[in-house]
Amino acid sequence: MKFIKYLVPGVVAASAIFATSSCTGDLNVEPNDPNTITEISSKADLDGVFASMYYDLLTGDGLSVSDGGAGSFTRCHFNLQEIVADEFFISDKWNDPGYTVLNFNTWGNDNEWIYAAYSRENHLAKVASVFIHDLATYGSNWYTDTEIAAMDAEARVLRGLANYYLIDLFGKGPWITEDSETGATPETCDRVTLFERTVSDLTEHVDFLIPAAQQSYGRLSREAGYMLLAKLYLNAEVYTGKAMWKECADALKKVVGTGIELAPEYKYLFCASNDKYVGNGEIIWGMPQRIGFTETYGGTTYLTAGAWMEADGDDTPLAEQLTALNNYGTPWSGLRVRPELSKALKGDPRRLLFEGSYQEEIPDLASYKENSCGYMLIKYTNTTESDYFNEAGETNNGSQVSDADYPIFRLADAYLMLAECQLHGIECDGFTYFNKVRERVGLDPIASPSASEILHERQCELYGEGHRRSDLIRFNLYTGSSYLWSWKGGELAGTGIDATRALYPIPYQYVATIGQNPGY
Repeated sequence: MKFIKYLVPGVVAASAIFATSSCTGDLNVEPNDPNTITEISSKADLDGVFASMYYDLLTGDGLSVSDGGAGSFTRCHFNLQEIVADEFFISDKWNDPGYTVLNFNTWGNDNEWIYAAYSRENHLAKVASVFIHDLATYGSNWYTDTEIAAMDAEARVLRGLANYYLIDLFGKGPWITEDSETGATPETCDRVTLFERTVSDLTEHVDFLIPAAQQSYGRLSREAGYMLLAKLYLNAEVYTGKAMWKECADALKKVVGTGIELAPEYKYLFCASNDKYVGNGEIIWGMPQRIGFTETYGGTTYLTAGAWMEADGDDTPLAEQLTALNNYGTPWSGLRVRPELSKALKGDPRRLLFEGSYQEEIPDLASYKENSCGYMLIKYTNTTESDYFNEAGETNNGSQVSDADYPIFRLADAYLMLAECQLHGIECDGFTYFNKVRERVGLDPIASPSASEILHERQCELYGEGHRRSDLIRFNLYTGSSYLWSWKGGELAGTGIDATRALYPIPYQYVATIGQNPGY
């Protein structure tokens, strides 16, 4: 698998389009904007629409947001899962619009991150649906029936991913399909209907996906499709009122039974050479980032440059290593660690945080340099596995952007989801898988983990990977006052938040057609 350089005016740099297996080969495939292409007249045209689906996950194009990275899929979804919970906050040093109310759980329907996420969902669903339509219309001119079925399934899983986030974050949205008329307003579905239709479409087509062992790097595999289904089933009781733990376990068995294994070292899953684990490895599906190819101010650039600060002033060995690791033009110094995450990771080998001279507590969100509030996240790095501490001093060559892929679906998550299924009475050997995750980092096994122990393990294993809000909601700890974290509800000690905040508001730009969620 190679990356094909494609320059995109107005984007941070060049974007990569994925060379596919038997369908696009080594072609230099340019993503086509489905808003502008009016006719498919060649295989290159159709390949371009296919590439545009993956490109849509990398770019903030087409959205009216404050900077070029704000509309990227990973950045806006990280904010709506992590900044609003007990893991991270954004320092007031940035003074960017929309962050303070996420830090405080006091957002309204005019928040740009909420708008960006809702728009990204709708746009990805549209791009995928356009490709499904075009593939059915023109695909037989250039592809075999097997290739058509596999590419169609990829598009449906990408559309299902968009719908999954609509279901999880907003609870309602448009049902966009290959039959939706251009210019017409799609049908609006409530949460249950959107869930049922998405699951039905996925279950019908997921087996047509190419298995991970044969799929091209960066593209969706059959295992990734089942991970998406498992995520929907995992949260089904939240979404529909009906638990689906057996269905969740059955989908996960399709993943863990394929021979994929955990990586031997936890920290290497998040460094610049982590592509070796993407696809037919622990990172079942990851968002590729490569300097000079898939550069973005979203993705792991947001989680490296955005989180790192200069380590000068500290004389510890780790500070010296950080000085070498932090090889950016200018670190952004905005993403900080909440004390709840820091304390949860105490004594855990997965605690990839830098304390230095910074303080753990965050009484003042404006402080970021002197007596800085919140420790530094160093889970994502631009160093490679072979030179993790950058002893050669050449990592990233001063580039602002990251070279580490962003994990979307990971095998360790599948293992912990199976544990949750067993906790709910499903025979799936979930506790054994749970302890494989702990064994990897040298922790003692827990024979029969409780709900709180499973949630704790999920946080220690998956922090900073975009799961935390959904996990807290599923465990009934997000809204209300039974669990408080710093600045929850806008108070330093934390205060209860209304149950309506388990869903985000529909952005005001969409209210006329979609309607609004209760409480907003």
